[in-house]
Amino acid sequence: MAVHGEGREARAARAWASIIGCADGTPVTAGHVCRIARVAVGVDGVSLSLSTGADSQSLVFATDEVARQVAELQFTLGEGPGVEAWSYGGTCLAADLSSPATGARWPWFAPATVQAGARAVFAFPLQAGAIRLGTLDLYRAQSGPLTAEQLADALTFAAAALGVMLHTAHPQAGPAQEVQPFGGMDESRAEVYQATGMIAVQLDASLAEALLRLRAHAFAEGVGVAEIARLVVARNLRFDPEDLSGDTGN
Repeated sequence: MAVHGEGREARAARAWASIIGCADGTPVTAGHVCRIARVAVGVDGVSLSLSTGADSQSLVFATDEVARQVAELQFTLGEGPGVEAWSYGGTCLAADLSSPATGARWPWFAPATVQAGARAVFAFPLQAGAIRLGTLDLYRAQSGPLTAEQLADALTFAAAALGVMLHTAHPQAGPAQEVQPFGGMDESRAEVYQATGMIAVQLDASLAEALLRLRAHAFAEGVGVAEIARLVVARNLRFDPEDLSGDTGN
């Protein structure tokens, strides 16, 4: 849907018109932004995540299962384009996750994401000045860079997503198109943070170290970090300072 040579204001107006059209009279949500961004930019999937730090992230919306897995892998492994985009406040474009250079950059994330079905991931921080609220992550099933027009569209939708996250309605939107605030943290992420606190007590360690141990255990077991967190919260798994893998049982 990119228009060659289109100015920034015209591009933004077109993006918002598409988003509001997708909402069809209902409050604009992250889902509307992600769905339209997928089609407009020409990618296979899009996700939007909130972050308050490199170790705290909540998935708001994903257009499909692979997009959800890409977001989950970044949270579980603590590496990837979205992590860097949020940490450094700039776009992070990985056009070929199967390349040796990308594998060296993200040794855990790159192969796991290719296995999940994504060979290119493009991450855009959602920020305004010093405010950084999360990332908009796009993926492709095949490797290859975004064109200049696709990149411009992606940046436009990232700005639109930020507007939604800040509960700022589009200036031309009427009452029926007002932005809908997001709900609270999803249950699985709440369990991860609860488990991190429990592991920190068990190890007499910092929260950062506890989360690192939780991620490492999940990666070693080949499961999502939320699944391991659930075992910790249920007291079916505890971490011992002398055991790098964790102990099963009480």
